[in-house]
Amino acid sequence: MCGLFGALGYPAINTEAVLRALEGRGPDDRGCWRESGRSDGLELLHTRLAIQDCSPLGHQPMVASDSGLVLVFNGEIYNQQELRSQLVQEGYPFRSHCDTEVLLQGFQHWGQDVWARLNGIFAAACWETRSRRLTLARDRFGVKPLLWKRDRDGRCAFASELSALQASGCMGAARIHHHALTSYLLWGAIAGPLSLIEGIESLPAGHTAVREQGGQWSVQPFTTQAPISPKPQNWTLASATTAVGEALELAVARQSIGDHPVGMYLSGGLDSGLLAATLQRHQSKPVQSVSIGFQSLKGALDESERAAVTASHLGLKHQTLRIGIADLDNSFDAFIKAIDQPSIDGFNTFLVTKAARDQGIRVAFSGLGADELFGGYPHMLKGSLKAANKARHIRLHGLTNHQIRTLERERLERAGLENMEDIACQQACSRLELAGYLQDTLLRDGDVTTMTQGLELRVPFLDQDLVDLALEIPQHLHQIEGNKTLLRRLAEPLLPAAVLKAPKQGFNLSLASWLLQHPRFHPLRINSILQKTLAVHDLHIPRRMIALCWIIMKATGRIAPYWRWVVLAEWLEQKST
Repeated sequence: MCGLFGALGYPAINTEAVLRALEGRGPDDRGCWRESGRSDGLELLHTRLAIQDCSPLGHQPMVASDSGLVLVFNGEIYNQQELRSQLVQEGYPFRSHCDTEVLLQGFQHWGQDVWARLNGIFAAACWETRSRRLTLARDRFGVKPLLWKRDRDGRCAFASELSALQASGCMGAARIHHHALTSYLLWGAIAGPLSLIEGIESLPAGHTAVREQGGQWSVQPFTTQAPISPKPQNWTLASATTAVGEALELAVARQSIGDHPVGMYLSGGLDSGLLAATLQRHQSKPVQSVSIGFQSLKGALDESERAAVTASHLGLKHQTLRIGIADLDNSFDAFIKAIDQPSIDGFNTFLVTKAARDQGIRVAFSGLGADELFGGYPHMLKGSLKAANKARHIRLHGLTNHQIRTLERERLERAGLENMEDIACQQACSRLELAGYLQDTLLRDGDVTTMTQGLELRVPFLDQDLVDLALEIPQHLHQIEGNKTLLRRLAEPLLPAAVLKAPKQGFNLSLASWLLQHPRFHPLRINSILQKTLAVHDLHIPRRMIALCWIIMKATGRIAPYWRWVVLAEWLEQKST
């Protein structure tokens, strides 16, 4: 995958600074295209991580010489072979084997209808030179990021990362978005489509933004959500299990494409084990897998032994890396630099990605999406609301009841649930998690922590056909035999009994002992940074709040409230220098 940037109407873009900001996302190649004859025309930049067709024929920006269409693209199109065959039958020639050219020719043939035909993860910008029309597009589930800004005078800029926009010279003085900061303090991540910087937002998942020559914008969904209450089907437990197994098999086969072998993040749980077993059936050599264990981290949930059992059972080429205090010290600054926006949940992903890259893995499967779609969170909505109610009383983030209710309502609206009378059903819970925690936290963190280290993360459970199927299957079948009934049935003949019977565990670093013993994270220093960096944005944090969170962590080991302040302080300090 890659990094992209574009700016329209700005005559003096700092091209080299933008390319440096995107270099981690695309270390294999870089490219630049400028609209000729106009000082305020469009400029497109691209950095490439070559996975499919690593030859120079995949260079971007890619230009169609006959029509003048110009494309920059970040992602993977998993049904590119089917689309390529259709386009060849229509008479379109191909020079390369990369999916970028399929998208370029597809846009020429189908126009805006091309986006709904794609099964994949992507962010893209298409420029039609003759009409001077610009199209931005982002995949259905928001796996790949696309941030943008629009000025009232018609100028615009967009990029894969906030850092690229800030480096471009078209931003002006950055101001913190107060509402975005509020969402971070409640959820531990910025709720989309906001960013922490005023004037910059994420293009909504599954949408296009089209700018006509006159400067008018049209933002529209290119895909429709499945209904909350699908039409009744004659589903049985057996038929649902078979259908999910076939869809997962197809998703893994689709996503195994590329010039590099696919590796695995192996957690020791059901989801990654099932993925690994399915992937191994599509590989002629043992799949390379990696897990991390912990040393000298009191309270950390260590699944490395279980992962090793799974790997041995499946015949994987497995490596376990042990993480200690020194590794946290050595990785934390790089993590803060990597994340585009503050998040309390990305450090663990950063560490396992580093372990994978150290083992030479360039493409890896992750089990993201399985919990959200197949009943891994049996009470996820109730739990979410319960946590919010608890937060109202504890006040560890300093938010008012009105702020909390506003954020909860916005999250329901993004999931298409604002008019639901009963939102306790499995489909509604899945949709809420897909549009909330998964998109705002797990996928965003997964993208930035992998791409900055030159690794491509793929998420087979978010194959769009598999997602539609999971949402169609009745709620009771997902949990008729406990959590993730369908996936568990599929895994029974494939995985060791110890893995199947093990209770679900999160990927928990348990950082309390590290935070408490390191002077860098003392509340006096964290408070000083926050007071200094937030004051210029007319924001002030009560000093006693940070001290209270420290005391709670010291007494109970509960780190989440204090970790919010640590990540925010370190992120603000690094980005302001």
